[in-house]
Formats: sequence, C-alpha cells, structure tokens
Amino acid sequence: MKKVWDYGTSTPIQRVGVIFLVIGLLSLFSWMIKEDLSFEDLFEPYYLPRSRDSFFFHLFFYFIPLGLLMSWGYQVLVMIKAWIINGESKKLPSEPRKVVQRQPYTPPKKNLHFKNNPAAFKYASENYIATMNSSAMNVGIVQDINFTKDKNPAFLIQIADKGKTTLVAGFNDNHAEKISKGNLVYWGFVDVANNDQEISAVGHVLATLYPELDPNNGRWIIKSNLTK
Repeated sequence: MKKVWDYGTSTPIQRVGVIFLVIGLLSLFSWMIKEDLSFEDLFEPYYLPRSRDSFFFHLFFYFIPLGLLMSWGYQVLVMIKAWIINGESKKLPSEPRKVVQRQPYTPPKKNLHFKNNPAAFKYASENYIATMNSSAMNVGIVQDINFTKDKNPAFLIQIADKGKTTLVAGFNDNHAEKISKGNLVYWGFVDVANNDQEISAVGHVLATLYPELDPNNGRWIIKSNLTK
C-alpha cells in the first residue's frame, strides 16, 4: 500500500490531485446520504443531481476523474505530453535506491581464562571500580569467614576497586555452605556500614564464579547461582 500511495503522491501536482479526489468523494457520498442512494442507483440518470441542487453535489462529476488523472494518472499525462512534444514517451524519474552497506562480520572474542581465583581478582582490581548501587554486581574474593551472634556465617569480601582496597561484608542465608574462603564471587550492595571503619558496606553474596571472563558481554562465568 505504501508503494501505491507513493506512486500517486510523489510530486506536488499529484498531491493536489489527491485533494481534488477527496473533495469529489465527499461530494459523492454526501449526495448518496442525502438521497439515500446505493451505488447501483448512480447509474440511473434519474437519481443524479439536477440544476436546482447545490453546486457541491455536482463536484464529484468533475473532481473524481480530475483527481485520479492528476494523482495516479499523472504518469500517463507525462507520457502523453512527451509523445506530443518529442514523439517519445517519458517516465517520471524514479528515486535512486538506497544501498545499505553491510557491516563487516566481527567474530566473537574468546573467553579469558585465568590461572586461579587470585589471578582473576587481580585482573578485576586493575580494571573495575566498585559500585555501591543495588542494581550493580561487584566482583570480589572471599578473604575470611566470621560468624554472627546467631551463628550465621558472615563473609569478609574484598571487592575489585581500582587503586583501592575495599572490604565489604557478605551474607547468604540459603546457600552459605557453598561459599568458601578464596572463592571468586559476585557481591550485591544493600547498605553502607556506618559502625565499622574496616567494612565499607553490607550486601549479599549472589554467586560464586569461575576464573573466566566473557569479554563480549563483560560477564564472569557463574559457577553457582546463590539467588535461587
């Protein structure tokens, strides 16, 4: 439908023709509604507008064929004009096709494999800045395991923070047994630790990780998802 519309409205004179066509159709439908006519009745001269009827009801006689000829019939008019003047037919110049240049294929990068968790954490510490935001995940390494008064494990975690040593506390009520000292983990911020000078913040241990990084999406490969 878009191609048909563009074919009949690509030049100013064609768009004027569309306006004439719309006025003609309004005139026709107004007459049919006024006289309660069907399309078959229009073929009977008896039902056509007479001289005593409003001039508006006569417009469809002229505006519908004129509008069609000026819009979708404009190509025919141009060809007839060229034939009369030059003795040859001439088509409207078509718009040049836009060539979409294909982007070169870039193969995915291979995952980075580190020797062990400390080596992976060293890389993260040299490249990441800690984000104390509940929507972000920080890479960290478990430095120690302590216990609260309720005998729940509290993990001391150093998170990757370029040029700094940032320690946080991590908790996981459902899968604490899967977390060990030396694990590479994802840690999620919950709140700032105001009463501890050593600990910067408190959060959840979200996952344990393999020492393997996917450079295509910046994600570390998850060993155990501890949020389920």
